[in-house]
Order: sequence, then structure tokens, then C-alpha cells
Amino acid sequence: MERNLVILFIPFLFLFIGIEIVFSRVRNLKLYRFSDSLNNFATGISNQIFIIVFHSITIAGYLWIYYHWRIFDLPAWPDESVWRMSSPDFLGIPASYRSAGIVVLTWVFCLFFYELAYYWNHRLSHEVNFLWAGHIVHHQSEEYNLGVAFRQASFRGLFTWVFYLPLAIIGFPPIVMGLVAQLSLIYQFLIHVRWIRKLPSWFEAVFNTPSHHRVHHGINPKYINKNYGGMFIFFDKWFCTFEPEAEEPVYGITTRLDSFNPFWANLHYWFAMFELGKGCKDWKDRIRILFAAPGWMPKTFSETENKTKSYNETFEKYDVPLPKGLMIYSAFWSCVTLFGSFSALWLASDIPIVILDTIFFMSILSFVCIGGICDLRKWVLYLEPIRLCYLGYMSFVILERSSIVYPLLGFFSVSWVWLLVHREYFGVGKEGIVENELLKEN
Repeated sequence: MERNLVILFIPFLFLFIGIEIVFSRVRNLKLYRFSDSLNNFATGISNQIFIIVFHSITIAGYLWIYYHWRIFDLPAWPDESVWRMSSPDFLGIPASYRSAGIVVLTWVFCLFFYELAYYWNHRLSHEVNFLWAGHIVHHQSEEYNLGVAFRQASFRGLFTWVFYLPLAIIGFPPIVMGLVAQLSLIYQFLIHVRWIRKLPSWFEAVFNTPSHHRVHHGINPKYINKNYGGMFIFFDKWFCTFEPEAEEPVYGITTRLDSFNPFWANLHYWFAMFELGKGCKDWKDRIRILFAAPGWMPKTFSETENKTKSYNETFEKYDVPLPKGLMIYSAFWSCVTLFGSFSALWLASDIPIVILDTIFFMSILSFVCIGGICDLRKWVLYLEPIRLCYLGYMSFVILERSSIVYPLLGFFSVSWVWLLVHREYFGVGKEGIVENELLKEN
């Protein structure tokens, strides 16, 4: 299980996010919101965790087809023997240059076909319900910044890996396919910025840019289901899904998530489809829900039930004002969880699988609790103490009663007390929070 380029890039992404936050504050651009950013980080790390958990499923299919069904034997690297051999030139081109040229063409064509597969993967992920249930996570944020780039779905890869199997049949080596995919993803991270308006016209004509991708994230009627490209934009122009940026996009999804919980972010659309299926009178409609376009309703539903939400130019962002004490608590535990999760991802190949799974479980549980705190859900008052107790127990077991265990247990106890001190804020709603704060100020 080797470290991939995306995990190696994560520290640089956090650095860029930090720079963008400072830039946003200096220029008063208001690009980031506290709870939204924590949720983006949580969903991003959760995505990388589940990539490792599911990697044997998503990679096995490509490897099997490549080793059993590939048409061409395409080289990933120049053959060292070719560089050493003194074979006669062909049309004046030395054998070593011919070998290097074939390798370059392999990488170029792999990038082209990968981006073509990505386009249709991305497009169908907006047009087919069960694919949208995974991809919707990336669109839930009502902001647009580098943190949103980090926001990725946990389970989407279980369905989308099949789009890339034709590359295995052609014969692109797994190492080439994997590196191209990761480079494409890293490029897409970097175009999630609002403060870069337009790049040179020649670049805008060929590549996906911040302007093109802002359109993709917009819920303005003219922007919905447009600009699916990954690194390139010409596939959208070829397949008539291109839309230039003409007005300021409104970001998010048409049916608001109303939550900062990464667990619910990944599951809420599945629950929505399940609830829709419960109301269907025909099993065909229940099956069709999975493959229909988002927003589809059975004809058997009443006109009121079929009525969908319309675009609203006065779109109000979901937000829950947190008291400073809970902001500090959430920020601290987010940093601890992000650092622990990233360390585990970085050293995944060196950590015993039982310990690795335990770390991943605790990471997901921590993100769920932090999301619940950001939403001020009352159930956090019960789940967060369980998390703290479990952390204490695991510290006691793993550290084998070393001297550091007891300070850690004391710290977990302090965290518990800190949470209880702020228990009055949970479950009272936004209006209740504002009222409580005003009462304390007076």
C-alpha cells in the first residue's frame, strides 16, 4: 500500500488554504466560514480513508482486466535495454529515441482517454441518481474555495471505477493510469478559487479553469449540469455542455443539506431516495429512482409532491452561530483528528491493519461528533462523551500505562467538562443561540 501523490500533496493543499484564508481576510473577501471549512476537511480526509479501505475492490478490477484482456502492451517507462543497444536507425531515428517517443505517446494518450472517461463519469454522476448520491457531497458547500476542493465523497469510488476499465482494455499500465488520475485530481484542486477571474484566452479555450469550474458549481438555472471537464474543457464544447461564466454563481445544491456533519453529507441523498421509494406504489418506480435523473418524481405522486424547489436569487446560506467556547473546542479536536488521520494515511503501509482500522474508526467518529457540534445537535451530548471515553481506553491500552497516559486521561476529562459547560446551546436552534448570547452580553 504505497503513498499516492494526493496524500503527498495534502500538506501543500493545507498550506495553500492557509494562504488563501489570510488573503481573504486582508482583502475582506469572506471566502471561508468556520463550520463549512471544518466539514470540508472532514469529508476530504474521510474520502482518503475510504480509498484505502476500498482500494482492493476499486483497483482489482482494473488490474484483472489489464493482465488478462489488454489489447496492446504499452510501455510505462523506456526499456533500459533499448538505451544500451546499438541497433540500426529507422528513418534516421535511433532506437533509444523511438522507445522514449512511444512512452511519451503512452502518457499523452492515457491522459486524453482518462479525461474522456472522467467527463462521462462526471456527467452521468449529475444525471443518474445513484451516482449523484455520491458526487453530491462535493457540491454541498455553499462557498467556493480551495477547502471545497478538498471536499470529496467517501463511497463514490465504489461505483465510478468501471468508467476507467476501457483504459485497461486498451493496455495503459496501472502505474500510468494511477499517476495520470492523481495529477488530474491535483490540478482540479487548484482551480477551486474565486479570486482568479480569467486566465489567458488560449488557456481558457483548452483547459478547465477557475471561471469554467465556478460555473459547474453554480445553481443558477443556466449553470446547472454544465462544464464537466477535469483538466480540459474541450470535451464540454464537443458534447454541448459548455457554458461560459456570465453572472456570479450561487453555490451549493438546490435542496440544501442543512448540516455540517460529514457522515450525513455522504448518506443524506441515499435516505432521500429511500423515502421517495417508500411513497411509490409501483416496484418499477422504486427501481427507476436509482437510475432516474435527480429531481425525478413518479407520475403517481400528486402535483404538490411533484413540485420541486425553484432557484431563488436570495439564496440564504445554512449556518449555525457557535459560541466561542465551542468554536475553540471544534477547532482543536479537528486539528488533532486531521493530524492523526493524515499521519495514519502517510504511514498506512507500516501500521498493522488492526491499529490502522482503529485509527480510521476513531477519525470518522470524531468527525461525526465535530459535525454534530457545528450543527448544535443534542445527541452530541451523549455521543461525544462516549468518544472521549473510548479515546481514553485506547490510550490506556496502546501506551501500556506509561506516564503520559494519566495526563491524557485528565485532558479527556477536561474536554468532557468543557462540553458540559456549553450544554445549554445544544438543540435550541439558531434563534436560541443568538438569544443566549445577547442575554450573556447584557
